[in-house]
Amino acid sequence: MLKGFIHYQLMNYIRSLKLIPPLTFFCVWIFVLYIYKGVPILSSYAVTSITVYLVMTWLTMTVFSIEEESEKHILFIHLGDKKRYLWGKWATCFVFSFILIIIAIIYPIIMNNFRGTIHTLHIALAIYSHWTLAFFGIFIGSLFSFSLNKYSWLSAVLVIVISLASEGIIEKVSFVKWLLWLFPPVTQVLNDLNMGDSVQIGGEFWIHIGVATVYSIIGFILIERMFTRRNG
Repeated sequence: MLKGFIHYQLMNYIRSLKLIPPLTFFCVWIFVLYIYKGVPILSSYAVTSITVYLVMTWLTMTVFSIEEESEKHILFIHLGDKKRYLWGKWATCFVFSFILIIIAIIYPIIMNNFRGTIHTLHIALAIYSHWTLAFFGIFIGSLFSFSLNKYSWLSAVLVIVISLASEGIIEKVSFVKWLLWLFPPVTQVLNDLNMGDSVQIGGEFWIHIGVATVYSIIGFILIERMFTRRNG
């Protein structure tokens, strides 16, 4: 039943044409970024990771908005469990994120845009950064798609801006450091890609992976509980 719901969501979302604006934005950004040859590998992947972050937040919020309230409650009944509705929405978002990530990683390799030779470790770091920021985008999009209806888009943009600028904010206002733990650790992930193409994996890198993983798990559990309580 869940598999059928995911297929229904994919088809319904494509037919709604809400996919066109975020997909167009993504493709234009990728094309412009790689219009020149000889670009650095990891810093370019850092930029496309941010693009995936933005687009997946946008896409997730539109995926959650394709049904009216009445249609949503009908789907609850057919699925037999409200959590299946949420899981189906997330699975739909993950399908689209997978497509975007494949494009972002493979396109510059096919077009031979990179300066120097790309190695397996570069690909592994690219997959890690794109998937992690895709998770963060889905988390933010899910959170604000049903929690703050009137100001949902503005709130999502604010969280994205703060998460991207967190290091600069801490430098200017150090006492907010602990408050910023509430926001996705985006800069930690990006910093792992801004260390040059001669990669050296150290202990700090694994700490960043651990922090991102724990944040994602807690975040999705929190959203599931909020969704269940809101639609209980």
